[in-house]
Amino acid sequence: MKRIFLPLLAALCLILPARAADFYDLPEDHWAHAEIQRALDADVVNGYGDGSFQPTREVTAAQFCAMLTRSFLTEEYAAAKEGKYQAMEACRPVLAGTSVEKTWRDLGKRWDRYVNEPLSRYDMAQIIYNLASKKDAAPGEKSAQAAVPEIGDWKEIPQDFRAAVSTCWSMGLLRGQSDGRFAGEGHLNRAQAAVIWFRLDDLFNGPYRGPEDPDAGVEVQEMPAFGLQGDETVQEMMSRVNRATPPCEEGRLPNGKARTEENVRELLDLAKQGCPGGTVWSDTLRYDYRCPRFAPTRGCLAFGLAVSDFVFGEEAPFTQYREIPALSVGDVLHIRGGDAERVLILTGVDREGDSYTACELEKNGKVNWDEWGSLSGLIDITGFTMVYSRWK
Repeated sequence: MKRIFLPLLAALCLILPARAADFYDLPEDHWAHAEIQRALDADVVNGYGDGSFQPTREVTAAQFCAMLTRSFLTEEYAAAKEGKYQAMEACRPVLAGTSVEKTWRDLGKRWDRYVNEPLSRYDMAQIIYNLASKKDAAPGEKSAQAAVPEIGDWKEIPQDFRAAVSTCWSMGLLRGQSDGRFAGEGHLNRAQAAVIWFRLDDLFNGPYRGPEDPDAGVEVQEMPAFGLQGDETVQEMMSRVNRATPPCEEGRLPNGKARTEENVRELLDLAKQGCPGGTVWSDTLRYDYRCPRFAPTRGCLAFGLAVSDFVFGEEAPFTQYREIPALSVGDVLHIRGGDAERVLILTGVDREGDSYTACELEKNGKVNWDEWGSLSGLIDITGFTMVYSRWK
C-alpha cells in the first residue's frame, strides 16, 4: 500500500517537522522516543512553538481521528467535505459504538461537542478495532478470547467494548497498566497516540525494519552464582563473582548480551534465584560491600550495589542523581529518611502506565522482589534519595 501522509490538525502541528531530540521534554530515553520519531518523520505529529512536544498532553477525539484518517483512510479524507471537521467526517465509518458517534447523533449529527474533549481509552480501542476490521486485519474471535486472561480488569470492562479491547490486545495494538488492567476509563495522551499510530502503520503497511538483533551471533557467557555460599561474606561473594566475570565490552553486559532492558531483566532474574524473596540481609559486617569507586557500603545500599555490579559488571561506571531522572530497569534507588532506609532495584518500568516494579530491601529486613508503585510517586518521596544508574 502506498503511504500518503497529509498535514495534521493545527492543534497537533504547530511548528515545522523536527527530530524528537529537538524537543526539550522528549529525551532520547523517553519510553516512546522511537515511535514518536517515526510519527514525526511521517508528519503525523509535531511539536509546539515553545520547543516542547508535551508527550503527556491528552489527545482529543478530533486529533486522534485526524491522525488515523489522514494516514489510513486517505480516500475517505479526500472525499469528505472540506472544513473544520473534515477528519471527523472521514473517520465516521470507524466511530461505530463509540461515545463520539453517540454524541454526534444526539446533537443532530453535528460535531460541536465532545470531539474536542480528551479521548477515552475505551473509545480509542473501539476506533482502532473498527479500523482494523474495515481493512480485514482483525483476527477471529478465538484469538481475541485468548487474550482475556491477561486483562486484569476484564470483568469491569463494559460489554460493548469487550470485543474491541480483547481483539486489539491480542493483536498487540494496545496494552494496559503494569498491573494488567486496561483502565479504559483513562484518557489517551500524545505519546500513547504516536505509539498506537506506529503499531497500526506496521499492521497496514508492513513491519518496520529496525536495527538487526544486537545479540545475533553473540556467544553468551555463563554467569557465576549470585548469593552467599556457606560462610561467605558479601565482599567474598562479590570477589568470587567479579573474578569469574570477564570485562564487558562497551554496550554489553557481563554475559556478553547487549545492554538492553530485556537483557538486564534476565540477569536480575538470575540474581533473584540466588537471593530470593525472604532472604535476610542485615546491617552487619558480613553484609558490607566495597563497590569499586565507592567507600564500603552497608546493609541496603550494599545489596543494591552488589546486584548492580552482578548485572552490569563492576567496571561499568555509575552516574549518581539526587533528583529523580528518567528511570530505567536496573537503576538503584537508595532512600533514607530519619532512621528509615531502603533500596529499590527497578525490575520493570512502565513509562506509559506511570508505574514500576522493583526488588525492595528495607534496613535489616528481608528481600522483596514484588514491590511496585507509581513512577511519578517516587518524586514525592520524602527524605534523601540517591539514584545510581549504569545507563549513562
